[in-house]
Amino acid sequence: MRFLKRIVYVGRIFWRFRYYLLCTIVAYAFWNTPLILPFRLFVVLVHEIFHAGTALITGGQVLEMRTNLNESGHTLAQGGFFPLISAAGYVGSALLGSLLIYTGTLPQVQRLLLLLIGMVCMGMTIWYTPVGGGDFYLGIFGGLILAAMAIKSQRAAVAAATWIGVMLCLYSLYDFYTDLWCHAELTDAGILARYWGAPLLAYPIALSWVLLSLGFMYRAMRALVRKKK
Repeated sequence: MRFLKRIVYVGRIFWRFRYYLLCTIVAYAFWNTPLILPFRLFVVLVHEIFHAGTALITGGQVLEMRTNLNESGHTLAQGGFFPLISAAGYVGSALLGSLLIYTGTLPQVQRLLLLLIGMVCMGMTIWYTPVGGGDFYLGIFGGLILAAMAIKSQRAAVAAATWIGVMLCLYSLYDFYTDLWCHAELTDAGILARYWGAPLLAYPIALSWVLLSLGFMYRAMRALVRKKK
């Protein structure tokens, strides 16, 4: 009897998270297709925005922010607190994805967060991405679509926030495997390690970012389960 109750409980949890699970399945099924590529590029843009935003918050100056079709990107900045700037891309994206998922029980907050993401994407793109490139239009139209969905209706905002939240978390996990785990010395972790004059620190730094980001995701999902009970 206890075993059956446990199965029923797990089944209810899965049912409550059916939209998140559906988004995850669709994303994985079409991960390497042109259908998902624009969303993957948008996540890379968010990654760079976190670098740029952290540079500004810590007293630095942003010179340029770019997102490339091969899903690479770079943010050129002067000043600021470099260790925090380096970590902000990976950890910030995972944190934002976790927040979008967690606020599923707070529809108005989720809607406001989605609107804020859209406006920040447009603003940062206008200020720091050269006009005319594909990444410029990605930031402008991507941000505009998110803002419009947040304003248009609660249903549209929930759909957009759920999808973007799942994509941010999935891409963070994808980055952890392909970049940080396989060749961390070539990533932000490697750049920070060289900045400190100790290239061998690249993997410990990467691992700490992975654990921190996974912690955000786990806490968001656990809190969401508790709120939906």
